[in-house]
Amino acid sequence: SVTVVSCRVEQLAIDSICECALSLSASCAYPLNYFDNLFENNDEDLEIERNDVRDVCRSVCSLDSGNFGSDESKSPSLMILNRIVSACHSAIKGTDPAVLPSEAVVHALSSLAKPLNKLGNKCLEVPDEEGCTILSRALDSFAFVFQILNSSIERLPHSQTLPLSRLVLIGFASLAPLLSSVARMALRSTTEAERNLIEFFEKSLCYGIQQAILSTAQIPELVAESTLESTRYDIKGAMRGPGGEDHVGCIALIRVSSESDELRNSVFKVCGGRILQDLTNLHHTLKRIEVERGVGVDYGKGVTPLSRRLLIRVVSRLGIQQGDGTVLHSLLEEPLREIVAQKSSPVTIEKLFRFCEAALDLSFFSPELLSHLFRDRTSDLDSLFQTVIMGYAGLSFTSEGDATTHHWARLRCGIICLLRACQSMTDYSAGVIRALIRAECEAAAAQCDQGPSSGSNLFVEDIIGEEKIHTGAYVILIGEYLKHLSSSKVMTEDQVASCRRCVQVLKHCASDVASVLLHVSPEASAHVDPRVTLAEAWFLTMKTLASVCRHNEQIISTLATENVQTLFGESLSVAMLFIFMKDIGGKKRPAPDMQRGMSPDGPQTLAISDFIAESMLLGPSILAGSIAALSAHIQINCGNEVPAEVLGGAAISASLLRAISGATPPWVVEDTPVLFKSMHTALGNDSDLFIQALGVSTKLETMTAVGGLRAGEKLSGRYLDASDSHINSFLGKAAETVAKNDWKKMKVVLKSATGGKKKESGFNLKPHYSNWECERV
Repeated sequence: SVTVVSCRVEQLAIDSICECALSLSASCAYPLNYFDNLFENNDEDLEIERNDVRDVCRSVCSLDSGNFGSDESKSPSLMILNRIVSACHSAIKGTDPAVLPSEAVVHALSSLAKPLNKLGNKCLEVPDEEGCTILSRALDSFAFVFQILNSSIERLPHSQTLPLSRLVLIGFASLAPLLSSVARMALRSTTEAERNLIEFFEKSLCYGIQQAILSTAQIPELVAESTLESTRYDIKGAMRGPGGEDHVGCIALIRVSSESDELRNSVFKVCGGRILQDLTNLHHTLKRIEVERGVGVDYGKGVTPLSRRLLIRVVSRLGIQQGDGTVLHSLLEEPLREIVAQKSSPVTIEKLFRFCEAALDLSFFSPELLSHLFRDRTSDLDSLFQTVIMGYAGLSFTSEGDATTHHWARLRCGIICLLRACQSMTDYSAGVIRALIRAECEAAAAQCDQGPSSGSNLFVEDIIGEEKIHTGAYVILIGEYLKHLSSSKVMTEDQVASCRRCVQVLKHCASDVASVLLHVSPEASAHVDPRVTLAEAWFLTMKTLASVCRHNEQIISTLATENVQTLFGESLSVAMLFIFMKDIGGKKRPAPDMQRGMSPDGPQTLAISDFIAESMLLGPSILAGSIAALSAHIQINCGNEVPAEVLGGAAISASLLRAISGATPPWVVEDTPVLFKSMHTALGNDSDLFIQALGVSTKLETMTAVGGLRAGEKLSGRYLDASDSHINSFLGKAAETVAKNDWKKMKVVLKSATGGKKKESGFNLKPHYSNWECERV
C-alpha cells in the first residue's frame, strides 16, 4: 500500500542520514599520532571540518521546532537522534575498559547536546519512556568515558588523554540544561524509565565532576605559550575548546554549578559535602603552581589565573547553596591577607601585581559575600582603591607608560571587576566610586588643558584605553547596578537604598563630568581622548536611569525625593551644548577645519541620541528641566513667550536640526524618527504642541557667542536660517507626517529641510558601543 511504501522510504531516508552523519564523524577523526607534538598549532582545515560535522549532526537531530511526534507518527529528527545515540552508546560501551574509547564516536555524541537538552526538558514536562531511554543511553555513554579517563589520566601521557578529556568535558558542560532537567525530575514521582534515567544521571554527574577536577589538576591548560593571537585554533596542547579560552574542566564545573539549585543539590548528593574541600584544595594547588610559574607565564603547568578563578566562583555558588560558610570564608581570607601584607609597603611593580591579583580573585566571589566585605572589611580594601586614585596623580605629558604604569592600569581593571561583582551600591562603594570618578575627571581635564597634540603616559590604548578599559568605566558600573536592581520584581529595603545611592553619586559627579565633556580642546591627536568614552559612559548610564524610572514604579517613587528630574535636565543640557559647540558654518562662510571640543564621530554620539530619545519619554517636566538647565549657559531669544515644556522641546529640536545639518555624523539622521516621536510623546501626543515646538526651534537665537554659536545665530543651523516659505513648507510636511503617524517619513522631511544627504562628510559609519569588560587583563 501507499502507507507501507511511504514508511519504507522514510526509514531508508533516516538510515541514510544516520549512516552519513556517523561516517562524516569517523572521517574527521584526528589522525594517528596527531597529538604527539602538543606544541604545534592545530590543523585549521581539520578543525573547521570537525566544526562543520558537529553542525551536521546537530542539525539532522534538531528538535528546535518542538515537534517530538506521537506514538502514531514519530518525529524523524527524534528517530535520527535515537539511532545516532544508540550507535554511539554501543560503540563506547563495547570498548575494552583498558583502552580509551574512540574520540570520533565521542565527538559525534558530544555534538548532540542541544537536541538532548531539548528532549530532557520535554521529558521533565511530559513523561516519555522512549525519550528517557535515549537520554539514559547518552548519559551512560558519558559516564563510561569518564570512568575510563578517571582511572587512566595519571598513567597515560597527555598526548592520549588530552583530546578525549577535552572533548567529553566540552560535551558535559553543554549538557548542563539536561542535567538540571533530570535533577528536577528526581524531585517528583517517577516512572521506571525515569528512575533508570536518574540512576545514569547521578552516575555521569559523579564521574563527570571527578574528571573535571582530575583534568584540571593533571592536564595543563596550555603546554606551551598560546598562539591565539596569530592562529585561529591555538596549539594542539590547549585544554580549551577549539579557539576558545579557559580550561574545559573549569568550564564544566562552572556550568554545572550555575545551572540551577536542583543541580547544585544533586552535586552534593552524589559527591558528598567533601566536594567543597576538594575544590578548595584544587584551587590551592593551582595557585601555588601559578606563583611558581612567575609573573606573566601562564603555560607549562596548571591553568591560567582566570580559569583558576572560575573555581572560586564554583566554590562560592556551591558553598552558599549548602549554607556552610567555613570553607568559603577561609578561601575569601586568602586575597584579603595578601592585601593586608602589602598595604604598608611602597608602591612597586610587585605590590601593584599582587594587589591586582587579589582584587580579581575577590571579584569571583558571590555578591552576597562581597556585600559583607564592603560593609565589614573596608579598612582592608582601602589601600586597593587609594592606590588607584593616587595613580592618576602620576599623569605625565611627556613620558610614555613604564612597567609600573602598566601594572597600575591592571590594578585599575582589577578594582573595576571587584566593584562590578558587588552588583549594588553600598555606602562604602558609593564613596569609593565618587572619589574614582573625580580623580579620573581631574586627570582628563588636565590632559585636555595641554591641548590635542600633547603626549600622555595614562591616556593611551594600553593604559586607559581599549587594551585595558576605557575612561568612564566607573560611571558604567552605576548603570550596571541600576539595571541589576531594576530586574527585581519587588525591591528590598537594601536595594532601594542602593538605587538611591546610585543617583546620589551621579548627582555628585555630574558637574565634574560635564566640565570634561564640554572642554573646548579640539579632538586629541597624540593621545586617546578621555572625553569620548566618558561621554559614552555618562549618557548610557543616564539612558539606563531614564529607562528604569519609566518601567519601575518602585524606583521612581524611591527617587522622588532625590530631584532626579534636575539630573535629567542637566544631562540634556550637556548633550545640547556639545552639539552647539560645533561650528557648521553660515550662508557665506564654511565650517572651520578644526572644531572645538571632542569629536562627535563615535559611540558617544550614539549614546547621546539614545539618551535623548529615552529621557524625553519621562514627560513634559523633563523638557522643561532641560531648558532651565540650558538657560544657565546660553541666553536665548525665543520671540513670543511659550510654555516651558514647549520651549524645552524647541531647544532639543534645534540641537537635533543642527546635528543633522553637519554638527554630527550623517548616520544620526537615521535616529531622528525615534527622537522626534519621543518628543511627541513627551508633549502628551499633542500634535499641535509638537508642531509649535518644531516651529519655535527654527526661530531660537543665541544672544551671546557660546561654543560654535555666534551672537544672533540660529541654534538650528544655517539650513533653517531661511525664508518663511522654506520654514512653512518644512512645518507643513512635518505636520502631515505626524497626522499620518508615519514617523519613518520624518527622516525624509528633516533631510530635505537641512540640506539633503551629506556626501563626503569625513565621518565614519555608525559605530558600535564600546566593550567594558576587563576580567582578562
